[in-house]
Amino acid sequence: MKQVLLGVGILVGLALGARAQSGQAPDIVLLNGQVFTADAARPTAQALAIWGERIVAVGTTAEIARLAGPGTRRIDVQGRVVTPGFNEAHNHFAPWPTGTQLAFKTMEPTWAETRQALQEAARKAPPGTWIFGSVGATVVLDTTVNRAALDALVSTHPVMLSAYYGHLRIINSAAMPLLKIGNEEPDPLGGTFERVRGSRQINGRLREYAEWGPDPMLLAQVPDSAVIRELRALAAQAAGFGITTVQLFTSMPIARFARLAQQANLPLRIHARPFATTTAQGRQTTEQRQLSKLPAYGPKVRVSGLKWVLDATPYERGAALRYDYLDQPGWRGQLNFSAAEVAKIVQEGLSWKQPLLFHCAGDRAAEQVLTTLESYGPKVSWPQQRVRIEHGDGVVDDLLPRAKKLGVVVVQNPTHFTEPELFHRRWKTSMQPLRSLLTAGVPLALGSDGPLNPFLNIMLASITPSNPAEAITRQQAVQAYTAGSAFAEFAEKDKGSITAGKLADVAVLSQDIFALPPPELPKTTSVLTILGGKVVHDAKALK
Repeated sequence: MKQVLLGVGILVGLALGARAQSGQAPDIVLLNGQVFTADAARPTAQALAIWGERIVAVGTTAEIARLAGPGTRRIDVQGRVVTPGFNEAHNHFAPWPTGTQLAFKTMEPTWAETRQALQEAARKAPPGTWIFGSVGATVVLDTTVNRAALDALVSTHPVMLSAYYGHLRIINSAAMPLLKIGNEEPDPLGGTFERVRGSRQINGRLREYAEWGPDPMLLAQVPDSAVIRELRALAAQAAGFGITTVQLFTSMPIARFARLAQQANLPLRIHARPFATTTAQGRQTTEQRQLSKLPAYGPKVRVSGLKWVLDATPYERGAALRYDYLDQPGWRGQLNFSAAEVAKIVQEGLSWKQPLLFHCAGDRAAEQVLTTLESYGPKVSWPQQRVRIEHGDGVVDDLLPRAKKLGVVVVQNPTHFTEPELFHRRWKTSMQPLRSLLTAGVPLALGSDGPLNPFLNIMLASITPSNPAEAITRQQAVQAYTAGSAFAEFAEKDKGSITAGKLADVAVLSQDIFALPPPELPKTTSVLTILGGKVVHDAKALK
């Protein structure tokens, strides 16, 4: 068999060599497909063979069919597009305690709609139970919506309204003791408790690390069984989209999260990133210091990384810019941490041997990271460290060659491109790069930072409503969503492409995503998802 494989020129890995010498046939072959490999050495193929958890051959249908034996499962994909399993490079996991979730018709309810929903929920929910609501800029940027306004509506239930984009919360008085927030609580590093004018009294509006600090307490109220249930629901949804890896940020104690993810035995690979909090005394890094000492959690659960949020978003004019906001002259946003604090964070990453991940929406935040890295001169090879800038909306203009030289990876979220009118009122149209990142040679990964659907994000990456000149091809978007995301997590040797020797993480898609009209892309699903050589999702569309 080995001579035959070499003779037809099929890509062969070490695993295939061992298999060939034993004379055994592959476990599974996928035939008659349009295989997008995400491998520059062989971008397309028709078929592939799997043995155990690895891909062992990639080639034409005729070549791969010859490898099959009596025990091989033959799957005719009937001309469908086959891709590497998608790797969701940026998402969050935060299951809240039992409570009532307000329901709205849109992501931007008015305050009148929110007020009505709160009153109705308070009438129906048992006293003392949480009421949660996800609202948009319309509500959270209305400064009259505060603790007093919520107390006037609901006094017998703790209430938390959160901006769907994650950067402002409003709570009532009943919520404060449950979150261990005192009436005159000092501001944590990197965050702000808004105050009643002329006093130190908190008005219930929480920004940045002031809003995230209580998250571990909320998550501690969620039983293990509920966490596992949420993880399994996430994994089932992911498998239905052909996602085989999700890189998650969580405020849950990371050892607990990893233990439960392992216990859940998910049809999904999880790369967990701890989301640290701060207090008035500084950043809380106890967990991060211990990351290298955590046990192994099996082949499907990894833990690593130090993530810090350096600025907010353009919604609330919190992204830190190098120029004035176009609709608020004299205001350039705000950095959560000083240059000295960022320097400490970078040194911690080096000392603790953990990858660094920075939320940077504005160009001033991105510049702060690049300047800090450059201050080391030749003492550190930054391309080997693969520092990540999450969102990277401000990695533009003169920052592009600097990011390229430092080997910084930008993780973009195309769903953020859907507010062109709002964002163009706030900042320059050159923001939110995509094509220019690839042109400059900056490594690019994609994640949703929201709804998991990778095909929605591929559509948005290929049209970029906020800046059409930055659109990339669908092939480039899939490349970034697979090989790019694997590179971003130091996993390119094992996954990210359909290549002999790599893990058999594969998706067979319901539609030809390279030929569809753009509006049809988000309707795509996976009809067959394979994780490590095992079918984890089967829509029964193939014989």
